[in-house]
Amino acid sequence: AMRPRALTDRACFDFERPPVVDGPRLHRDVPPERWCVSRSDLAHLRRLVGRRVLDGRLEPTERDTFDASDERIGPCIHTVNKQLIVPITEKAGRPSWALMLHPDGLLCDLFVTHGWAEGIYEFIDKVLNSWPREANHVYCCMLSNPQCLDIGGLIGSPRESPFARALLAAPCMLVVPNHSGSIYSRVWCAYEAFLAYSEGKVIKTATAPVKCLSYHVGLMSLTMVAVFCIAWLSFCRVEAEDIRWVDGMMYLVGSLPLIVAGCLPLSPVTVALLYLNAAGASCMTAWFGAKLSADVVSRILNVSVCILGLSFCAATLVAEADRLWQIQGQEEARQLRRGYTGCLRDAQSSDPRDKERIMCELAASGLEEEVSGAIEVLLVAGGATPTLRGA
Repeated sequence: AMRPRALTDRACFDFERPPVVDGPRLHRDVPPERWCVSRSDLAHLRRLVGRRVLDGRLEPTERDTFDASDERIGPCIHTVNKQLIVPITEKAGRPSWALMLHPDGLLCDLFVTHGWAEGIYEFIDKVLNSWPREANHVYCCMLSNPQCLDIGGLIGSPRESPFARALLAAPCMLVVPNHSGSIYSRVWCAYEAFLAYSEGKVIKTATAPVKCLSYHVGLMSLTMVAVFCIAWLSFCRVEAEDIRWVDGMMYLVGSLPLIVAGCLPLSPVTVALLYLNAAGASCMTAWFGAKLSADVVSRILNVSVCILGLSFCAATLVAEADRLWQIQGQEEARQLRRGYTGCLRDAQSSDPRDKERIMCELAASGLEEEVSGAIEVLLVAGGATPTLRGA
């Protein structure tokens, strides 16, 4: 039988009456490393969930009392799976979401490990925000595995499971933290992280978009403009050539607070120093700009220093953005540690048989302690690359 062609425009896909395929046969014929979705598929899923929440077809449950007006976390993946993914893929002939959209499959070049306790918006926003530039298709268990079929029957040996085969095909893995607890407290996530680490994959921690990044950077930019205008009007009335000792002070106020801020841990003091440097760099630019009417040689020098002052302003804005990214990264690190005991045997599984298989495989290979060690490295470093491993 001819397979329906995948639609490149997801808006044209009829999720109410999806094309019917032979799901079990598809998952026998298409190798697991091709059970993938694209970046645009994830973005469209977020919009689809949002519409279902607004029209009341995706409802809170006793287990998941999500707020329908919340755009940050959203319904948890268990809820989305039960109320959206399973009903739609059941109509489509019981394939996975990925093979429903792409019956011929998409080759995996990004693997995502996550814990299912996170909200769907939280999950998708972090994956899209951290999507590697070179990646095209992602394996994500909730979308890649057929939720209407016996997933346990597909797993067998952990090393030969669809998870492992897709992970081995992907050059990069994204670890997605969540607000509920550490994904490393789930045995499959711990195993996937170890497998990626031992196979030399690039491992990155997914982070949410920084809230109000544009607002904070924009506010600092406005501060610079305001200080520059006030300083320019003030300095134009001063005989700058007669107060040469101010030149050296301007170099200090335009750069020293930035250097000090870079040496301190993140705190309110860091913010104060960055704003002080923003004001200082603006004053520095205005001061030397007010001296441009001097002789040609001095004018060239002053123009150069004005450019240096503008560079200090730009560096301060970058430092402010970096501060916000660091805060977000620290929050993701806290989420990865929350509830993780450091012992693989404490990890949980929705199916006790899965945990038993994984523990037996690791015990037989003598690698149980190495799993905990690999996870600790990932927690401390926030990820892993071949360069970091060789360091």
